[in-house]
Amino acid sequence: MKKFLKLVFVLSTLLFVALPLENVSAKTLEEIKESGKIVMGTNAEYPPFEWVKMKDGEQDFVGIDFDLAQLIADEIGVELEISEHAFNALIPTVQSGKIDMVIAGMSYTDERAEQVDFSSTYYSTVNQFVVASDQVEQYKELADFSDVKIGVLKASVQEQLIAKQFPDSDYVAMNKNGDLIEALKAGKVEAVFMDNIVIADFVYQNEGLIEAVQGVEIEGGSFDKAIALSKGNEELLEVINKVVEEAVKSGKMEEIVQKNIELVRQEN
Repeated sequence: MKKFLKLVFVLSTLLFVALPLENVSAKTLEEIKESGKIVMGTNAEYPPFEWVKMKDGEQDFVGIDFDLAQLIADEIGVELEISEHAFNALIPTVQSGKIDMVIAGMSYTDERAEQVDFSSTYYSTVNQFVVASDQVEQYKELADFSDVKIGVLKASVQEQLIAKQFPDSDYVAMNKNGDLIEALKAGKVEAVFMDNIVIADFVYQNEGLIEAVQGVEIEGGSFDKAIALSKGNEELLEVINKVVEEAVKSGKMEEIVQKNIELVRQEN
């Protein structure tokens, strides 16, 4: 009998270990209400989606994604808390339950959807190349980038696209978009591949130094931005979808986008 009980204990332990841990700790909608806050995970290096500016000597998080997150917090009736992480750490962190949702200009992909649940789309973008202004005339077609050192955000859809399109390329992956642009300006990479809306702001900030390449796109380079949360958190997902869909339908989302584009340009 003792041996049988020991066997049952071992099997139970193994079954517990085999459970998807990302669902064990994720807070439900009711638990979020009880805690009085919803925690948003992000990587604040992606204007106009999210970035940090100084206000009265303290860091102030601003951007499209923070405004959207505030709408969600207001709908639930809780405070919004920001938790910043490297972009490639965001999905594991929401799976662990340390954050409640990821809003970080993250694009929906089938691969990511196997790990997390995604909300309805709140914005769509197309990816582009940006190069030094004095080099832009060299790039007329996609093949012109085949032997070029390209910079991409680590663990991003842009990295996946470049790796697939140019499997033999010597691309460079970094954790911050700002670092990619600085590397381009310093000649450490010859091109950077990222969202067109983000490129537009970097080009505006660095007028005469860098320029977007027009008319050259990678097939499948259009992506939908969505909010990621732990698998199976249906009640929270329902509320988030309600907020997102109402914001898009009413035009509020476009107002938020334009406001933050203008804000970036005012600061530069």
